[in-house]
Amino acid sequence: MRSLRWSLVLALLLLSLTSTALADGDDGDDDDDDEQKVLGIDGEDLGDVALYLLIATLLIVIWKPVFKWLRKNGPELFDKEPRKFKRKLGVFNRRFMKVHNWIGLGTAVVGTIHGYVLEWHWTLWAGMGALWILVFSGSMMQWRWPPKEFRKGARLLHLQRTLSLVALILLYVGHGIVD
Repeated sequence: MRSLRWSLVLALLLLSLTSTALADGDDGDDDDDDEQKVLGIDGEDLGDVALYLLIATLLIVIWKPVFKWLRKNGPELFDKEPRKFKRKLGVFNRRFMKVHNWIGLGTAVVGTIHGYVLEWHWTLWAGMGALWILVFSGSMMQWRWPPKEFRKGARLLHLQRTLSLVALILLYVGHGIVD
């Protein structure tokens, strides 16, 4: 119930941001600097924010092998009782994963708004679509209502690195085209 409440709050925040972008009122006759703003933030700056959020989201690539290594070698390395150490590490990992999920959602939201404001090339939209698939499949792994087989498919889709690489390549190439 608590996550549903947060989802609704986040959806309302997203709607308020997009309505502000749509209600900008510029008809395209003015200088580019005046028409590419959302809530007073330059559209290009939103791209920088999305990039930093994407980098923070991708820290999972480093954390997962470190987590597995720490589970195996951490109790000896830090001279701790194995069961207690693994329990604390598991709590930290669950918190890290929640932060990973929220930052990933923030990356997709800010990136989408950035793309909408700047009228992207199709390659950038394809890359953003791949990011949204990753966000939804990652969220599905946390939800309890879909059937187990459905969550298993979402897990397989989310954990394969191919889709992440495709998204990154499309975003990189697309930004090279529009710049």
